Amino acid sequence: MPMMGMFGGGSNQPFSPIRSGILRYPSQGHKASSDPSYCQTFHYNSRPPSSGPMTDTFIARNDLPESGLSPCTIVNVIHRGNIIFFYDPSRLTAGGVRTLHQIASDDSSPEGFLQQQKLGYGVLLVTAKFSDPLVLLAWRRLLPLAFIDRIKMNLFLSRYRGQIARKQ
Repeated sequence: MPMMGMFGGGSNQPFSPIRSGILRYPSQGHKASSDPSYCQTFHYNSRPPSSGPMTDTFIARNDLPESGLSPCTIVNVIHRGNIIFFYDPSRLTAGGVRTLHQIASDDSSPEGFLQQQKLGYGVLLVTAKFSDPLVLLAWRRLLPLAFIDRIKMNLFLSRYRGQIARKQ
């Protein structure tokens, strides 16, 4: 069950409802696992996972289906300060999908894509089917959106992109 926190508040601040719609989850750590199958059986407290065990793997390119990604990979990518947009292109307008692609990094070469994930500023696009057509994911934070809301998306990006996970 998510905990709601003050927008932009630290983990040591009290939890209370927020108007932004950002769901805040308690940390499940960020322990590296050498066994990717462990992540498949681990009970993450959010879907998509917002913290927990991870492996040193990355997302190879934009627009991969969520079903093709290990939870270990997802956690590793957000642990480094990246933002992942999970979206259902069949439930967004063509203009909305173009907007998402404009937000993502211009350098889509394999080297550039890998580097953006390591540096902690990448915006990665993953196709997925959730109850909302768009879900933004950062470390311990989810923002489900029923439609493209540029104000909320910009607030989420400005607050959480580049924020790497810290040891508790």
